Amino acid sequence: SSGINAEWPLRPGEKPQSSSGARIWASLNIIIILISVCNLISESMPVYRHNPEAERIFFSVDACCVSYFTIDILLRFSSSPSKRKFLKEVLNWFDMLAVLPFYVELLLGENSGTDGMMALRVLRLFRITRVLKLIRHSQQMMLMLLVLRNCFSELGILFCTWLMGALVFGTIMHYIEVDADSGFDSVLYACWWAAVTMTTVGYGDMTPQTNIGKAFGSMILFISMIYIALPMTLIVSKFNTALEDWKQQERTQIYYKKKANEEQSQSNADQENEQAVQEA
Repeated sequence: SSGINAEWPLRPGEKPQSSSGARIWASLNIIIILISVCNLISESMPVYRHNPEAERIFFSVDACCVSYFTIDILLRFSSSPSKRKFLKEVLNWFDMLAVLPFYVELLLGENSGTDGMMALRVLRLFRITRVLKLIRHSQQMMLMLLVLRNCFSELGILFCTWLMGALVFGTIMHYIEVDADSGFDSVLYACWWAAVTMTTVGYGDMTPQTNIGKAFGSMILFISMIYIALPMTLIVSKFNTALEDWKQQERTQIYYKKKANEEQSQSNADQENEQAVQEA
């Protein structure tokens, strides 16, 4: 059983380079994920709505993709040496969440009433989590996930910085524009404008009308570029450090692999020379 698990290509599912079987399975995984996402996008187009023939095709494609994803989860779970560790992995829960709506929809059916249909629509939203299955096939994306997991304190600082800025700038802007009938009717609305402005999104749904408001808005835009960038540098620094460590590990692995191949080649050559000497 341990020998089977060691050779099973899904065991190192997050490392496609570990064997040819893992590479084939990873490539097939990516293809099925892309087909599933394209199917999800296509069935949302108005031209295919209320079209029984198109619905049957979309359902068949989705059923095939979900069947594959289900087999993939079950095989990885059965070949995992630690079931508890498998269940603790967040990506594995995303994998299960991606196939769950399909089976719930089969159980509930179409005749489940208004509340049931609303629940189905909410569940269908989770099908987009299939895109997250691509993360395990990219070491760079896995690295980003690891960095984010290790940057909770920095992300907390970034969020608090953004929230305080939105509250302060929004409150000031509200009292500047409150009599100008420009949409800043409350501090909450003004905070929405400040949050959008600080992130340089600028929807344009609310704009200051007074000269003081315009000058203050320009100042916020300039200040926020520095104000938000400062905590971002902490996250970027951690990512650069993790990226350099990963590259160093890759170079080390390549070096030792090359060295092992050279030693194997030298050993084979020595054996051939010994055989030639014995035959002579």
